[in-house]
Amino acid sequence: MALGYKEVRNQSRQVWSHYGPTWLKHAEINAKLPRIPASAFANIGLGRTLLCVAMGESLESQIDVIKKYRDRFDILTCDKGFGKLIEHGIKADFVELADAAISYEKWLKPYLDHTEGVKLISTVYANPEWTSKWKGPICFYMNKDALGTERHFTHLFGSDMRVIPASSNVSNAMVVFMTGCDDNVRANFSGYQRIFLIGYDYSWRPDGNYYAWDNPKPKLFYMAHRVMMDINGDIVLSSENLVFSAQWLKQYVETFKLPVVNLSGRGILSIPRQATADMALSRLTTDKRVRGTVKKMYEVLVNTNTAFRNAEANFNKMREELIWQ
Repeated sequence: MALGYKEVRNQSRQVWSHYGPTWLKHAEINAKLPRIPASAFANIGLGRTLLCVAMGESLESQIDVIKKYRDRFDILTCDKGFGKLIEHGIKADFVELADAAISYEKWLKPYLDHTEGVKLISTVYANPEWTSKWKGPICFYMNKDALGTERHFTHLFGSDMRVIPASSNVSNAMVVFMTGCDDNVRANFSGYQRIFLIGYDYSWRPDGNYYAWDNPKPKLFYMAHRVMMDINGDIVLSSENLVFSAQWLKQYVETFKLPVVNLSGRGILSIPRQATADMALSRLTTDKRVRGTVKKMYEVLVNTNTAFRNAEANFNKMREELIWQ
């Protein structure tokens, strides 16, 4: 079912009414921290594949496959995923932080030393305990929602701020930040050839974990709003927000025809492209020269387009001059 403006607007209203004051307070703190511009991510993925790792329980069954082929792709994981990957010997290249209230003590403090060299992609209103103690580079971004709440933060962060559509869920935001499509443009901001998803369940099994390797109670119970069938026809539980988020990402991927492939193997995200993790990751090249080759090809393309536009402009100018002599 496609989401309409009314559903998206209502979701934005609920979120802003609950978190607005906290977001404003956090943004004032984060605005004072050193940061890298969003332009640092433009075409960063040319010649590479990005694996987005969320915290659905399916991650547990895919972790060995990720380790096996780790050198063939870049990894972007969510805030809660960073430490879990570290525990399994995997260090992400990027981490996306969207939560204003996420626990520093549980999800970051034990792994803080591992943040060196890892780029943090953070909302302007994220928990300052995370942003102020992170040891790697930080890039802030701002969500554009149906209420226009981004106007409350613009004056704090200036022109280097990346603004992306609010996508209701940090896992969704990982895809949106790296692509950047909205009502005005269909884009591939980061330049990745393809984006693979693992842990994008948006649900949990009745006898399974709510998160990968973590089963918070009573959240496990009070978030069980729906009993559903997943993409395999198995019975799963989900919440209203998770169902909304899955529908949002599905609509985003299909509308802009993005090269996004779901490797989770379960859950309720029914995007057109699905594959097994082992099959997809094993087929990626191990040739380190590919990235450089693709970058050079892209530079040639850009230079050729620039030369064509200049030649066209000169032609039009000279033609006008000749006509009126």
